[in-house]
Amino acid sequence: MPYLSQLDRPIIMLAALVAAIVVVALGTSAASALSRRRRETKSLSAIDFVRTSFASQLARGVPIDELLLQMVEALRDGFKLDVAELWLCEAGSLRLAVAEPRTVRKPIPITPAEEAIAANAHVSSAGWARVWVPALLDGRDQATLRVAPVSNSGQLFGLVVAERARNGESLATEVDVTLDEVARELGVALKKAHLDASLQNTLEQLRQQAAELQASRGRLVAAADAERRRIERNLHDGAQQHLVALAVKVRLLEQFAERDPERARSLMKQLQDDVTSAIEELRSLAHGIYPPLLSSAGLGVAMSAACRRAPLPASLKADGVARHAPEIEAAVYFCCLEALQNAAKHAGPEASARVRIWEDAGGLLFEVCDDGAGFDTNRHPDGIGLTNMRDRLGAVGGTLRVKSNGSGTRIHGAVPVSETSVKATEAAPSDLPR
Repeated sequence: MPYLSQLDRPIIMLAALVAAIVVVALGTSAASALSRRRRETKSLSAIDFVRTSFASQLARGVPIDELLLQMVEALRDGFKLDVAELWLCEAGSLRLAVAEPRTVRKPIPITPAEEAIAANAHVSSAGWARVWVPALLDGRDQATLRVAPVSNSGQLFGLVVAERARNGESLATEVDVTLDEVARELGVALKKAHLDASLQNTLEQLRQQAAELQASRGRLVAAADAERRRIERNLHDGAQQHLVALAVKVRLLEQFAERDPERARSLMKQLQDDVTSAIEELRSLAHGIYPPLLSSAGLGVAMSAACRRAPLPASLKADGVARHAPEIEAAVYFCCLEALQNAAKHAGPEASARVRIWEDAGGLLFEVCDDGAGFDTNRHPDGIGLTNMRDRLGAVGGTLRVKSNGSGTRIHGAVPVSETSVKATEAAPSDLPR
């Protein structure tokens, strides 16, 4: 083999050097590509979990706390973090929902202004947290921190925290893009979860209201039937008996008119008394069905008379109350009457009551307060009286609240009214009880 010339040797050495550089460059590129693919794999693992597994498992009813724990585990394992945490924003504070490794931290108060700032922030460092959420840095003096706000439509749902002590200088480069994407996807998922929870709560409230409405209608029907039977008995035992006696005496009067004028005059006097008694009986019966004063003069005058007849001392304040639809006035009147009767039964022999009726903000309101013994509303469920009152007010769209603390009872009712329900612009006169 011929010897290489002096000119060929440098060329060969240069070629070898170029080949070595190419090999090193290719190796470096391959290593960089492998490292990049690993980082992308880690990133995709956390993001894909939130995008796919998180949403699908949440839809299948998997508890959200379990899913959030899986999410922080994916972040910690994927990026070799020392700590991965998710804080949830609830009722004016940040609460540590899940952490890997598991730890316990106190809730952090957060103001609405701070929530708004955090909701619009990007992935930030410990410096940002030191300004806006300084309590988040307790016990983290030596660690590098990245904080990603979880928000959607300007609403803050929480914070994702990534913490690493070793190789912390590269943490931002490695995790920021992933944290931003995870926080965005998590914000969408938590928004959906909140909406679903609100919808379920609304549906449950509607179910309860429908059940209460059905029960209330059943009680109203039963009460109406019982009232009809009571009226029938009162008519039979009271007014009807008076009329039967009148008919008998009229026949006797006819028989004695000619042969015994003195007896006839006596029967005439009895007939006058019996007619007066029958009228009083019918008037009393009609008053129990619907007070004449209520229809003719309104709540003020009718309640004034009711307070005078009440079985315990009662005062009334009802100035400036206008006329309203009959069903509204009847509901308020009979509820006040029921409250006075309850006070007479349960408040004690020395108790007195105050009735107030007024209008405010499109509603007709009333209060019946007594200074009696009171009762524990938590231990004593509504009796027949309170149930009847709730049903009466519920039938006209009203509500009832009962407050008692052992030194008296306050019953407050409210019925929404509109201009069309007002029968007259001037209030009924308020004949205050003496």
